[in-house]
Amino acid sequence: MIIDKVLRKAALGASFTILMVGLALAQTTPPAPAPASPPTVTAPAAQAAPRMTHREVMDACRAEVSRDLRGPERREAMRQCVEKKRESAGLNRREDRRADRETRRTERRAQMQECRKEFAEQRLTEKERRDAVEGCLSKKDPQFAKMLECRKQAEEKKLERGSREFRKAMRECVGPRRG
Repeated sequence: MIIDKVLRKAALGASFTILMVGLALAQTTPPAPAPASPPTVTAPAAQAAPRMTHREVMDACRAEVSRDLRGPERREAMRQCVEKKRESAGLNRREDRRADRETRRTERRAQMQECRKEFAEQRLTEKERRDAVEGCLSKKDPQFAKMLECRKQAEEKKLERGSREFRKAMRECVGPRRG
């Protein structure tokens, strides 16, 4: 009983300490400095921005943002730079991109359910069922088919899923994102 009380108090004390340290750090973190994206560099980029892909925008912002910044300051400066470039180019705002992504997810989920129902009554092994559903979904969604093909190519190259090399190979193979 005594040990249980001590452990509870220790856990509460530790969580309270972590909370206080987090609040203190949040209050002492300075805002991102204004020189992170100088206006002289943004004006020429805004003219070329309508043809820029997301990757090109990111690369341009990496070049613009000061190399002296680290951690949260650099992330904030990068976020602001990307948002400015996207807005100046007339590309989707963040909320619009999220809504577009959510509609695509909902559509793909509905298509996946249709394909699953199609093969539900058949006596298939798990691998056969997965392959059949992927094939069905590939017929309905050409972008998904291309992504599957790219994934197979990356796995043939012995790239581990989730690794930087795997993601880079997928980006290069699939091409630019929608929205």
